[in-house]
Amino acid sequence: MSSTKETVLDVDGMTCGSCVRHVEGALRTLEGVDAIEVKLREGKVRVQHDPAKAPVEEMIEALGEAGYESRVNAS
Repeated sequence: MSSTKETVLDVDGMTCGSCVRHVEGALRTLEGVDAIEVKLREGKVRVQHDPAKAPVEEMIEALGEAGYESRVNAS
């Protein structure tokens, strides 16, 4: 049984629509990611995911490989 969780990541370096597509593409490669909502102006990405298949560490690593530094939103 899978349980979906919502995680909000702060992502540095997103400046345009192309960045949004790169971020979405990096996260879509991960199995277990169900939905992605990028807030360009806020520098945030809201991800619906199965933490057993797509843990936060893997999402941060995928974004890093795409050239974006990210971390879990503290608020």
